[in-house]
Amino acid sequence: MKMIFIFIDGFGIGKPDASVNPLVNPELVNINYILNDAGAIPTDACLDVPGLPQSATGQTAIFTGQNASKVLSRHLHGQPTITLKKMIADGNLFKELVNRGFAVTNSNVYRTPYIDRIKDPKERKYRPSVTTVMTLSCGLNLRTVEEYIAGEGVYHDITGEILKNEGYVKELITPQEAAQRLYSLSRKYDFTLFEYFKTDIMGHKAEMDTAIENLKILDAFIGELLKLYDENGEIIFITSDHGNIEDLTVNTHTFNKVPTVILGKIPKNVEIKINSLTDIMPAILNIFDAKGEL
Repeated sequence: MKMIFIFIDGFGIGKPDASVNPLVNPELVNINYILNDAGAIPTDACLDVPGLPQSATGQTAIFTGQNASKVLSRHLHGQPTITLKKMIADGNLFKELVNRGFAVTNSNVYRTPYIDRIKDPKERKYRPSVTTVMTLSCGLNLRTVEEYIAGEGVYHDITGEILKNEGYVKELITPQEAAQRLYSLSRKYDFTLFEYFKTDIMGHKAEMDTAIENLKILDAFIGELLKLYDENGEIIFITSDHGNIEDLTVNTHTFNKVPTVILGKIPKNVEIKINSLTDIMPAILNIFDAKGEL
């Protein structure tokens, strides 16, 4: 079995009102499918801690199975602190899968100057994200622009627009081509991670037209993956760390639950119980630990 894990930042379950929630736009057929028809599980991101859910603690909860917000007694935005980094290094999804003998990879591509800066212990402005800390803590390399040019990785904006604007590449790729890259790469691994965080950026901008324009790219990307994967032997797992883009009446995160979507056949002897972000990692490990028929 192979699993593609798509982490979508700031992607909550909002009201079915297209005037405030761009996710319900009828043009976004694949996003509407995963939210409404694919058995999306409403997942708590508040974690019994007051205040708006935030990225650093939410993502740490997803990828460690621990309530990072309770550990800090608050929700933390941005990148993980020393305390969260230690939590991630001590036990994370990548490490647990590797220890079980599975091959894992982070498909996201990083620019070389960024890699150099986040590895510099004296650097204070640029700090690694949760998924970056997880990748490095397992001794895995971060994917480079050279690998992107060779088709061995996907940039976080899907089309590579940032890479083109900064002169790293000459042409954009289509969302469909990005999905094909991700799927092809996933053939070499048991678990493949892709992180998309423009949804959170668009949520903070709170501009409906801009949000829909970007969501169309994500929608086409997801649609192509749905065409490529084999639902009888592969799983696409989608979730988020907190709400944001589903309510453009505010430019902050929301208290809304996030969707956890599991596409494909779960092994028959596995019972999925997901109530909060801390349940996601155990659910994935249960799937990989399962013995028996699909």
